[in-house]
Amino acid sequence: MEYTIPDYSQEFGRYHVSASGGTQPVDEHVLKMYLRKEHQMNFPMSSRPRAGQIVQDICDRYLGLDDYSPIMGQKDGIDLDESIRKGCLEYAAFTPLDWDGGNDAEAKEEFIEHLGDMARFAVEGIKEFFDGEEIEGEYQRYFQDPRIDVPITMFLDYASETKELDLKCSLPRRNPPKKDGTRSWSVPKPSEKPNENQVMQQAVYWKGTGLKPGLLFVTAKGYHIATAENCEALTEPALELAYENVVRRWLTVQNLMKASGGSWKRLFSMVAPDMSQIATRHGPDVLYMAKEMWRVE
Repeated sequence: MEYTIPDYSQEFGRYHVSASGGTQPVDEHVLKMYLRKEHQMNFPMSSRPRAGQIVQDICDRYLGLDDYSPIMGQKDGIDLDESIRKGCLEYAAFTPLDWDGGNDAEAKEEFIEHLGDMARFAVEGIKEFFDGEEIEGEYQRYFQDPRIDVPITMFLDYASETKELDLKCSLPRRNPPKKDGTRSWSVPKPSEKPNENQVMQQAVYWKGTGLKPGLLFVTAKGYHIATAENCEALTEPALELAYENVVRRWLTVQNLMKASGGSWKRLFSMVAPDMSQIATRHGPDVLYMAKEMWRVE
């Protein structure tokens, strides 16, 4: 299906919206658009979300869903131990953040020890959820909401003809330093209830596909599957409310862009930034560019 993108939206490099854009604070959403359009860059990635991606990559290779194409479908997978080995090598090559006093590098060294256990539990959860159904892997899907003037894009982790499953990985948490200066880590239990952003993401997927949503929470201690049967937040009435919250956020940015007349400076001037959050999450380089764009002239 072809979509017509309004000129004002193309000026800001906005050709679609997504669930992540509907859950971000507006200042971060505008800053992310600017970095992508004008600097061809994304926010820097830390070791924690990269570890979650690696766990999914391990599962995908084992299940034959890596580089998935809906035309080709599921293929033969590889041995799980071999997929874990490949995933750990890939994660070892990842460069952690270098502006946080070594915290992200320390986290990476801890996380790599848990990737195998997490992947094994994730595979168990995926198999339990789909119970022999043919599984589709991740690829780009679209749908349209008449209130939003660009298409809505979705990347479902796993899906069948009737339901979809999103993988949520929780890595170990850093404990306070001991008296001798050493530090230990705690492996959390799997969550049983989704947070607000996770519900909004599932609401977008449900609205766009009609598939029954599921969330697979995984840690190195085990897994938990949340569905409408055991989690009220994933029932249709709750998803409908959550979806409307996402639409309101998309509309906010849409209306701000229309009012900005194609000017980045004008767009930034209509949004109040949280510079401390930007500094903490994205580091000094992004903070510098944010300050330049929000500088009052």
